[in-house]
Amino acid sequence: MRNGTTTLVKYLAAVLILSLLGGCGYMHIIRNRVPPPKRQDDGMVRFMYEAPQAKHVNLCGNWDENDWCGTRGTGRFDHEIHAMQDEDGDGIWEIVIHLEPGRYEYKYSVDWGMRWESDPNNPIGQDDGFGGQNSILVLR
Repeated sequence: MRNGTTTLVKYLAAVLILSLLGGCGYMHIIRNRVPPPKRQDDGMVRFMYEAPQAKHVNLCGNWDENDWCGTRGTGRFDHEIHAMQDEDGDGIWEIVIHLEPGRYEYKYSVDWGMRWESDPNNPIGQDDGFGGQNSILVLR
């Protein structure tokens, strides 16, 4: 009886460890390897987004030069507005832009506007009015 209990405890412990390492918990750790946007020493702001399967990623936001990648102004998505780069093919898309001090809302648009994602590495956000969330960046 004692060996059966010990075996059961070991089995349950193994299942618990595997469930913690696998699935959503593990992916959350991987996706949090890039920092949220921040101002660099030269005054520019670096945005980074991890999307290994993406073919194209844009930074879209509420500042005048972006206008939500053109969708608010023209109603059409402009894939050239703040197109991000993944030059080394590691799945980390980057862009460095100039933004004045202020409060900005932004999202990442994946594959030419097919998916709009809030920043998983920035916990600050607000309702976007479409059932999702915009990420918030405050620059001083």
